[in-house]
Amino acid sequence: MRKDSIALYFHRLGTAGGGAQRMLCLLAEGLVMRKFNVHVVSWDQPGATCFYRLSPDVTWHCLGFSAGAANKLHRARTLSKLLIEHGIGVLVGFVMSGDRTVFAAAKLSGTKVIAAERNAPAMYHIRYSPLERWLSFASLHLASRIVVQSVDFVRGYPATLHKRIEVIPNPVFMPARRARPEQPSPEGRFTLLAVGRLDGVQKCLDKLVGAFATVAERHPTWDLVIVGDGPEEAALRRLAAVKGIGERVRLENSTQNICQAYLDAHLFALPSRWEGFPNALAEALAHGLPAIGFREASGVAQFITDGETGWLADGLADEITLAKVLDEAMASNPERARRGANAARSMTGYTPEIQFERWAILIRSVAGGVNE
Repeated sequence: MRKDSIALYFHRLGTAGGGAQRMLCLLAEGLVMRKFNVHVVSWDQPGATCFYRLSPDVTWHCLGFSAGAANKLHRARTLSKLLIEHGIGVLVGFVMSGDRTVFAAAKLSGTKVIAAERNAPAMYHIRYSPLERWLSFASLHLASRIVVQSVDFVRGYPATLHKRIEVIPNPVFMPARRARPEQPSPEGRFTLLAVGRLDGVQKCLDKLVGAFATVAERHPTWDLVIVGDGPEEAALRRLAAVKGIGERVRLENSTQNICQAYLDAHLFALPSRWEGFPNALAEALAHGLPAIGFREASGVAQFITDGETGWLADGLADEITLAKVLDEAMASNPERARRGANAARSMTGYTPEIQFERWAILIRSVAGGVNE
């Protein structure tokens, strides 16, 4: 094994963009700059195109298997052979808690694993059955280290895992330009922006559409823009039409030029039930957009300081309380400007160079136990 040869894993990189995929690509480039020999492994079909930019100095292995249970043994053997062939000392697996195939491959090859958790541990209690939760936490005991994105998350894991946990937030790049949340567009319009995967479990964008519909008549110059891809697109369009706001709700596909959407917006909303490190929220705040989320949403409330950088709606996935804070935020141009300026300042502590260096130190520490 080579201590400078590492692999980063995520199940799919060629599909529409998400936070884990983007972080993997950024981390890969950051580690290349720190003299690591970086490989990326996914189950994409050979010849796939990565949604986000992947450094040309990174070797991407598209192993081409489906996610079904039938070929788990074949996948484990194939991945194990690849890890051995390239002398991979450490594998950083993104969203690894339920991926026992990759743990098995690492065990067969003698590769150390760092499990990069991308969600708040509240997710295990919301989405998983007790048995599934137990199996996921049991799998994490196979990792040498577990990386979470907030110190608040540590207590959400079993005490037997606490000594393995490292806290490394995602990097946040500070933009050269900022939004003007108090200043309407040249057409005299204001935009409420949401960015994220269109799913029916975590992101709660249907609640946002419903809350916006509740206050839309009182704020006739406002529109809702949702940027993202996912299975709930048609349902969200139907909901907007049923609510009578179809012409004021625009759904746009994921884009790598998301910065322009932040610059054009006047208020950001993330109505998720939970997050890990919500990249879209952090980026919106860095652009000077005040934000709205739910007070009980783990991974969201850690970023929004109620009254200072945005507004927190009481409860979780509550359309009524969400409409209440939307109404307040949309009504006050000066208050959005004040909280937006505070929001930008609150993101200056997530310097990319610092976060990538922390990853490099952790990987070298884990690799120190790898036999050469």
